[in-house]
Amino acid sequence: MVAAGAVACEGRLKPAPTPRLMFALKSEVDRTPTETDRIEQRAIAAVKSGDAASYDYLVSKYMKRVVSIAWGIVRNAHDAEDLAQEAFVKAFQTIERFKSGEPFGPWIYRIVTNLSLDVVKHRQRFRHEELQESLPATRGDRADLPAVVNELARRIDEAIEALPEMQRIVARLYLVEHFEHSEIAAMTSLSEGTVRSHLSLARAKLRERLADLYEGRHD
Repeated sequence: MVAAGAVACEGRLKPAPTPRLMFALKSEVDRTPTETDRIEQRAIAAVKSGDAASYDYLVSKYMKRVVSIAWGIVRNAHDAEDLAQEAFVKAFQTIERFKSGEPFGPWIYRIVTNLSLDVVKHRQRFRHEELQESLPATRGDRADLPAVVNELARRIDEAIEALPEMQRIVARLYLVEHFEHSEIAAMTSLSEGTVRSHLSLARAKLRERLADLYEGRHD
C-alpha cells in the first residue's frame, strides 16, 4: 500500500526524499480550504516540473479516501490497497494530462473507480471467504461501538451488498462515501440520469429489506 513518504517513479512506489515544498509546516486540520487548495496546486505544478517528491503530498492527502472507494467496489481489503497504489502510479505517469487549476481529488477518484470496476467486471465469482477476512481489518473501528450500533451497521452493510452490482456501487458512493450525483457520473462514466435511476432503485430495495428501520419515518 502507498504510504506517506513514498512517491511513484517508473511504475513503482519508492521512499521519497524530503519534499522540496514545505508541506509539513502546518497540519491539514489547521489549514483553510483555500490554503489547502493552493498547496495542492503548488504540489501538482512541482510534480509536472519534475519534482517527484512533491507527489508525496497528494498521496498522503488522498490515500485513505481512494482505498475506501476501491474497497466499496471490490469488497476486498488487499485488492483495494493494490488498486489504490495502481491508481496513484497511473495518475503520476499521466500527470501531464491533468488540467492545471482543477482539484486532484475527482481525477484520482475517477481513476481508482475505473480500475475497481474493471476488477469487478472480470471477476468470475464472488469470493465470500476473502470478504469475511477483509472486514475486521477494514472495519476495525467498529469494535469499540455499542453492540446495537454494530448490529445496525452489519444489517445495512449486508443490505447494500445484496443489491445488484451497479446499484450497490452507486449506493456506496452516494450513501457511504457521500459523493454527489454528478461526481459519481464522472467517476463511473454513467450519465447523471442513470446514476439517479440506480440510486432510486437501490433505495427502494434498501427500504424493503430494512423496513423495520424506516418505521415512523416519512422522508
